[in-house]
Amino acid sequence: METWRFVAGVMMSLTIGLIGVALTTNFHGVTEWHVRRSMTTASVLRRVPPWRWLPHVPHEERLARFILLERLLGVAFAVVGVTILVTVGYSFLTGQPIPSSR
Repeated sequence: METWRFVAGVMMSLTIGLIGVALTTNFHGVTEWHVRRSMTTASVLRRVPPWRWLPHVPHEERLARFILLERLLGVAFAVVGVTILVTVGYSFLTGQPIPSSR
């Protein structure tokens, strides 16, 4: 088995997993910071909202909804990170190559 694939797989799984855990647990306010930053960056879109309910909801309630959504995405990232780590570990232990897209 190629060593670089193993190292890349472990690094990728740890990175994705740690980002997912940080978003899920709101570690040091990273989720809230990211949502606030995203909302200020996308504030131009408030003029022409894609959804009708957007302008009628108070800012704090909209912020809470997006924080909840981002925490759910964090759970998905954490699960994907663990799945990649299990796949890489299984491939390493059995000696089979890591599956690729080719």
